[in-house]
Amino acid sequence: MKKSLLCLGLILATIAAHAQGMFIQDINGRPIFENGYTEIEGSPYLKDEWARGTVKAKHNGKTYELAKMRYDTYKDELEYEENQKSYRFSSEITEFATTDGVFRNNFPVYESLSGRNFYQVLSDGKVKLLKRTVTKIQTEKLYSSATVTKRFVKEEFLYLFKDGAIIRLKKDKKALLEALSDKQADLEAFIKEQKIKFSKEEDFLRVIERYEQ
Repeated sequence: MKKSLLCLGLILATIAAHAQGMFIQDINGRPIFENGYTEIEGSPYLKDEWARGTVKAKHNGKTYELAKMRYDTYKDELEYEENQKSYRFSSEITEFATTDGVFRNNFPVYESLSGRNFYQVLSDGKVKLLKRTVTKIQTEKLYSSATVTKRFVKEEFLYLFKDGAIIRLKKDKKALLEALSDKQADLEAFIKEQKIKFSKEEDFLRVIERYEQ
């Protein structure tokens, strides 16, 4: 892809010189005193496992490496572990990256989403394809039973960021082509020729790549 994301391996190698101690001195999260998810089935995390990654500090724009971090998609917050204690960031960072991808905030307000909400950046060119993994708690009560079951339910949404604005995409070509209307005829022909069905992320990425050629 012409406007592809930087290799995460290179990102981690570039910032490896930053010491963990420097990070703790410069920016800190709030401690987690207890896990409030013990009675809820499933997981609020994008991945349960801790992973090495990087964060970008809001106050100075510097990038720091963290040995153990994971993304809580229910609270839309990044959690990290330091000296066997868990912490969370709220508004202290603008970006983080793991082997799962690059996640960024500071995008314009859109419906109920503010500049503090994180999006996964799937393509990082002039036109950006973004994804949000939203986790909610679903409550169920079995018929003729007093037992209430709670479980985490995840849902994914795609967005397009272009010319300073965000739009939400559905799994069809309509909204995407309206946003990329300056090359609509070429894109229509490309979609028809390639038989693109818009059933997966890669389909949107292919059209955006074509647009940016």
